[in-house]
Amino acid sequence: MKPLGVIINPAANRGRGNEVGERALAAFAEAGIATTNLSGTSQDDIRAKAKASAKEISGLVAIGGDGTSQLGVNLAMEYSLPLGLVPAGSGNDQVRELAVPLNDTSAAVANIVGTLECPREVDVMWVETDYRKFWSLGSISAGFDALCAERANRLVWPKGPNSYVAALFLELPKFKPIAYRLVADGVSREFKAMLCGVANVKNFGGGMKISPQSEITDGEVEVFILHEVSRRKLLEIFPKVYKGEHVSYAEVEIFKASKVRIENDGFPMTCDGEIIGPAPFSVEIKPKGLALLSR
Repeated sequence: MKPLGVIINPAANRGRGNEVGERALAAFAEAGIATTNLSGTSQDDIRAKAKASAKEISGLVAIGGDGTSQLGVNLAMEYSLPLGLVPAGSGNDQVRELAVPLNDTSAAVANIVGTLECPREVDVMWVETDYRKFWSLGSISAGFDALCAERANRLVWPKGPNSYVAALFLELPKFKPIAYRLVADGVSREFKAMLCGVANVKNFGGGMKISPQSEITDGEVEVFILHEVSRRKLLEIFPKVYKGEHVSYAEVEIFKASKVRIENDGFPMTCDGEIIGPAPFSVEIKPKGLALLSR
C-alpha cells in the first residue's frame, strides 16, 4: 500500500497542532501505516508538495483545525484521493460530524486506519464567490455570525470559543438586520434576517449545532435563516444553538436544497471557521463526491 500523505498545521489551537501531529505520526507507525509528511510553510508550499506526491500516496490526512480540514478537502478533490481528519484546532466542526473524540488522537488515527479499505462516500459543497472557487465539507454563512467571527479573530483576549461570545456582545449594540436575496433551487426570495447560510454538517462556530438535522450523506444542504429579531430575542436564542434547541423558535427557518445563492450588501463570509471575504456566494452540493476515511 502506498503511504498516506499527512498535512500538519503546527499553529493550530495556539501551537497544539505540532504535538497532535507527532502523536498521530507515531500512531500510524505503530499501526504499520507508512506516511509522507506534506506539511509546509504555507498553503502554496503544501499544495506544491501534494501535487508532486499525488501519484505516490494512497490518501491524505489533515491534522489541524477547520482551515486545515478545508485545505485537505480541496486537495483530496483535486487529486481524487480519500481524506482522513485528525482534530487539533479550536473549532473542529467538520470532525465533530464524524463522532471522533476531539482530544483522543489515537482514536482519530484508528478511525482512519480502520477504513483505509472502505472509505465512506460523503457529500461535498462546491462554493463560488466573485474572487474564489473551492470545495467545502462544512458550512458557509454571511451575516451577524461572520461579523462576530471577524471581531473574535481580532481580539487579544479572550481566546478560544469564549472569544466568539465576547465578540457577540461587542457587535450586537450596533448591528442591524441584513437585507438578503436568496435563490434556492431556482426559487428567489428577499427578506431581512440576522444571518443566512448553508450547512452540510450539524455544527459551526466551534460546536454550535446550527443545523442539527444536517447529514453529509443525504445529497442536499440545509439552508438556515435567523429572521429579524430584537437584540433581546437574539440573546435569548443564542445559547440554545449549542444544543440545537434554537430550532423551536418561529424566527428560525431551516430547509433543504441542492443549489443555493445568497446575496447581501458585501457582509463578510465565514466558511469552515475561516473568514474568506465578502458575499455573495453560491453553493452546489455534489452527492457522495468525497471519499472520507471515517466510519
